Amino acid sequence: MIQIRWQLGRYIRHGWRWFILIQLICLLSVLFAGSLALSERLDDRVEEVVAATDNYLNRGIDSLTTLGQELTPGVCDATTEFRLTEAAIHSDVFDHFAYLSDRGGYCRSATNPLYPVQVGQLISTHPGPLWLSFDDSTLTPYQLFVLEQTPGHYLIGMAKSAHLLERLISPRDREFIRQIQIQVDQRLFYARDSLTQVPWLSLQTNLSQGKVNAQMMALLLSGDHWRRWLTYSLPLSLTLGLILPVLMIRRRSHQGVLLDDLTTALRRGEIAPVFQPIVHGGNGRVKGFEMMARWTHPTLGKITPDTFIPMMERHGLLDNLLTSLADQARGKLPSTTYLSINLSGEQLTQGLRDPLSFLLELCHKLEIPANRLMVEITERHALDYDCPQLQETLALLRHAGFKLAFDDFGTGHNGIACLRTFSPDVIKIDKSYVHTVSGDAIQKPVLDAIIQLARKMEVEVIAEGVETDAQRRFLLERGVTSMQGYLFGRPAHWHDSCPLPQPATA
Repeated sequence: MIQIRWQLGRYIRHGWRWFILIQLICLLSVLFAGSLALSERLDDRVEEVVAATDNYLNRGIDSLTTLGQELTPGVCDATTEFRLTEAAIHSDVFDHFAYLSDRGGYCRSATNPLYPVQVGQLISTHPGPLWLSFDDSTLTPYQLFVLEQTPGHYLIGMAKSAHLLERLISPRDREFIRQIQIQVDQRLFYARDSLTQVPWLSLQTNLSQGKVNAQMMALLLSGDHWRRWLTYSLPLSLTLGLILPVLMIRRRSHQGVLLDDLTTALRRGEIAPVFQPIVHGGNGRVKGFEMMARWTHPTLGKITPDTFIPMMERHGLLDNLLTSLADQARGKLPSTTYLSINLSGEQLTQGLRDPLSFLLELCHKLEIPANRLMVEITERHALDYDCPQLQETLALLRHAGFKLAFDDFGTGHNGIACLRTFSPDVIKIDKSYVHTVSGDAIQKPVLDAIIQLARKMEVEVIAEGVETDAQRRFLLERGVTSMQGYLFGRPAHWHDSCPLPQPATA
């Protein structure tokens, strides 16, 4: 439970910035996509309004034309008014009808509030045979159609604007469309404005098709529109905000270890040196020690080197690690033994600092001369041993007195080619070959070949991973005396109460 809480706290500590960033990105994405959808929605509506208006005009004209054919020209009597009233009841375009004739006068359907003077004023504005008008000065705004059947005979259709609005715009769209203006032949046919002033965050669109022109304005901050968008986007953004930071942290880590964890561990001294003896397999005399790193986390416990060493190499912290280990191992090495440390190829070739000066500084911290420090070159990445810079660096290290060893020989990139290019002082045979002594007999010839090659090139051999007496005897029979493994001792911390093993007398 303690580890779970610690891991959770670590993800919160490292991931809250990612969470906020993801929420901001999601918010901006929703605003952009929502605004784009709102703009497309407004464009679709204005197209529908133009088409619906044109259709309404045609239906209105057809309705007046059909009704005019049923009326007796120049006659305004009770029969005419009854027919106008009946037509208004059954019409799906107009609410009222009227008839105006120079001979018969003026007659209208029941409850029609239109006066003949209003029709006369409209007719006088421009030539016919069709007049259109919009009037919003009354409590019930309306559209007025006047169609001249024959000279001096006019049929009038009157429609309430509220009914026209229902035909043009759905109730759901009326919430975000706050201004609409429709013109027919450049004359106002319908207008609706529910705004006292033009808002800053708004969308406007305009479309002309034939004799119909429509202009619309919608509010960008339409509550109904954004409510629907947030209903779907908010759970998604929260989910992404919880999952992506975890994935990013895992991506930036190695098996769950973050760079901040390593720097904190180095600062607190949680990564300490351990030492494994390198002995003479015949008499058990300790010849040297290999210094390794072990991390004991206060919450997670022991963390294996395979977990944090690659992370340190990736971020260039191996020098810091060796410096920290050297500080902790100062003055602890027995005077008759040497110390072996691991250096990656990148540490030997990087141009940020001089490898020779760095190793001399380590010797100063360890309080040992250069000839008591063996540098094991690890094989995590292939090295170009033909590189003049690397050859010069290795030559300088040998000239300064350092011993050079190729670690895990035979399993990585170091092979016969690198031995020919630059002969090391020592090769360390990987434990996988040593274990074939009591296991796979097929691999034993490979082990024999490596030993014979080293003997021919006068290179010392150290066998790693020696765990049984049979392996020890096998190696001694072939002239390999330097050995390292659990048979002689496991890597152990140094304590004042339990110092490093002293070398045995021959």
